[in-house]
Amino acid sequence: MKKTTVLLLTICALAMLPSCQKERGIDGSERKAMKFYASYIFEAATKAPTIFPSGNKATIIGYIAGATVSSATPVAGTPVEATGGASGTLSPVSALFLPKGSYDFYSVSLNTTTPAGLTFISGISAQLSNGTDYLWAKHASVSEGGAVTFSYSHKAAGMEINVSAGTGVSGMTVTSIKFTPAKPDATSKMNLSTGTIGSAAVKDVSTPMSLTSNKGTFVMVPLASQSLNVEVTVNATIGGTPLTGKVYTAAIPAQVYNGGTYYTLNLTVSATSMSFTGAQVEDWTSQTISGLTLIEQ
Repeated sequence: MKKTTVLLLTICALAMLPSCQKERGIDGSERKAMKFYASYIFEAATKAPTIFPSGNKATIIGYIAGATVSSATPVAGTPVEATGGASGTLSPVSALFLPKGSYDFYSVSLNTTTPAGLTFISGISAQLSNGTDYLWAKHASVSEGGAVTFSYSHKAAGMEINVSAGTGVSGMTVTSIKFTPAKPDATSKMNLSTGTIGSAAVKDVSTPMSLTSNKGTFVMVPLASQSLNVEVTVNATIGGTPLTGKVYTAAIPAQVYNGGTYYTLNLTVSATSMSFTGAQVEDWTSQTISGLTLIEQ
């Protein structure tokens, strides 16, 4: 009987844990902690929002509703780091209690389990870098103790190059895909109020893409109008002859590479050349890339 009583008391105590997310204001009134939830577009192909990945980190920054982030001071308790959990919850390292009022919340993430570590001075971040999927979200006019729902959007530019085997090619393996991404510069900074990342002015040196099977991917800061170079290396049997380290190059005509846009380029290796077979731009958006100059090395 005694054990049963202890068990019931334990269950009751666990059931009351959520109520711990409350505190008393200086006027004696009860205040509830802010609640945070998140979703985002996982990749361009899905377009449907998905729950923010469990374990991923995000930074949350709050302001009095309507405040201009370039001149205002964040509310006490923010910025605060949070971690994605079950059912899209975001759990701050410490509960956030706010006085009666209305608030705007901003959040940034690197879309990884690594804390964002972004510091904003007068609403502008430090210089950003390639290889990072910067996410940004805002939820305005939320009352104290309310629920904040972040719908993250991608703010960098995504690049994908797919290589397929054409007529006369068999046993093809892509061993390397390189291209010339944006070269981050002093304008490659995020504006907290909009999430916009400034466009770099020039392209960088040839850089390896992350390779999965015959697909290369890369995330870069936005880029002003530039022509990008592509280099593809394959091992394959071409025209009946086994070849190792066969290199093809292509030049993508000058165009602007916008943040939040995912560019897909499709190339086909044939017995005599590498040909352009279409491209699209998704939101994480899509558009056509055409007019490639393709050269067999």
